[in-house]
Amino acid sequence: MCLYSRVCLYPFLVLLALPGCRSYRAARIDWPQELAEWSDTSAARAPLTLEEARQCALILNPGINALRLARQTTERRALAAGWWEDPSFNIDAARVLRGGAHPWILGSGLSFTLPLNGVPGLEKRAAQAYVRADALAVTLAERELLAEVDRCWLGCRTDQRCAAAQQAYKKRLQDRERSVRALIAMGELPKAEGDRIAQELIRLDLDCACCGAETVARKQAFLRLLGLYPSAPLVLAEEEGVPTGFGEPPASDLDLVRHPRVQEKLARFEASEEELRAALRKQYPDLVLGPLYENEEGGGRLGASLGLNLPLWNRNRKGIAEAEGGRAAARLAAAHEWRGLVAEWREAQRLLEVAQAKEQRIRETLLPEAQRAAERTERLFKQGEADVLAILAADAAVYSVQEGLLEATRSLSEARIRLNLLQIPPCPVSNSAK
Repeated sequence: MCLYSRVCLYPFLVLLALPGCRSYRAARIDWPQELAEWSDTSAARAPLTLEEARQCALILNPGINALRLARQTTERRALAAGWWEDPSFNIDAARVLRGGAHPWILGSGLSFTLPLNGVPGLEKRAAQAYVRADALAVTLAERELLAEVDRCWLGCRTDQRCAAAQQAYKKRLQDRERSVRALIAMGELPKAEGDRIAQELIRLDLDCACCGAETVARKQAFLRLLGLYPSAPLVLAEEEGVPTGFGEPPASDLDLVRHPRVQEKLARFEASEEELRAALRKQYPDLVLGPLYENEEGGGRLGASLGLNLPLWNRNRKGIAEAEGGRAAARLAAAHEWRGLVAEWREAQRLLEVAQAKEQRIRETLLPEAQRAAERTERLFKQGEADVLAILAADAAVYSVQEGLLEATRSLSEARIRLNLLQIPPCPVSNSAK
């Protein structure tokens, strides 16, 4: 084959390779369609159970979906990592000034880079470690999302229970007001006593537990957490929510090394180790070789090229310094994450003990005492030995203790949710143990 045929063949091979290249495609946003899909997804979700709320958040929450997209991007990067450099093709042409019959000297070559230092393999392993880290980050984010759903569910259910308790207390006051008005009409009580209950009812109407700013904000935060439309109906089912469990409680401080928060940092530390190895390997040059063909004075010559870089003064100093700094930062991050988990675990245990003691004291001691005191005041009122102010104070004390019990129950559940977040995956059972 003559030189000109070879020169024409090489561009033809390049053109054959071009169809394998990716091309750009626009991804425009259709805002009306986005709004319609969001509204349709958020319609008709009443009453909503806790399990349905968890599943809805796992599917529609924008934050968790962004992390999943980041994980998919990392997986694609891992698939694209570790490839050798593409071969390079070159054509040389020179003309002999005042030459004879063949004044042109033409040559062509094809060069292949052989990564004898193993850098592509190390980059592939680093990319795979980042994939594991991002997968653990998604797992951790799903844990925190479910725990936050439990907290918001608990807050909204507590608001509903407070509103129900307030309505019951209000109805009790209205019934008592009718009896007091009857006693006033019979002349057994002064007329001024009838205004005390009306004042308490006005205070309850001003302090509405179902339409306060905090209640509305908590409901809207719950809708955002679930990924639902802001005006979507939100009616919670009448059920007792159970905090989500994520594994088993740690038996010691060292068990927290298995927590996903630490494992994610360790995966990134492993990736930084591979990146440092790759940076060190880049000190050693790659081997570049390939065939050569030249045509001079009508005759062809076939040869080979061999080349490499000489690591005399660069030696990838900057890359090694950056990789060493990244590894040190990743190692420190893993150690600090574990220490922070240990501190959170100890604090969560103590908070759970305090919340259990408070809830038990209110439920077993304070509430029964307030109810018994209200019953005694009720009997004294019927015997004419207590006034309306005393019986109102007794009713208000019972209502206040009931509100305190609802809040203590909420704090206890939140302490359990926080402790559940620190649970670790079950330890795998080895074949010998089986």
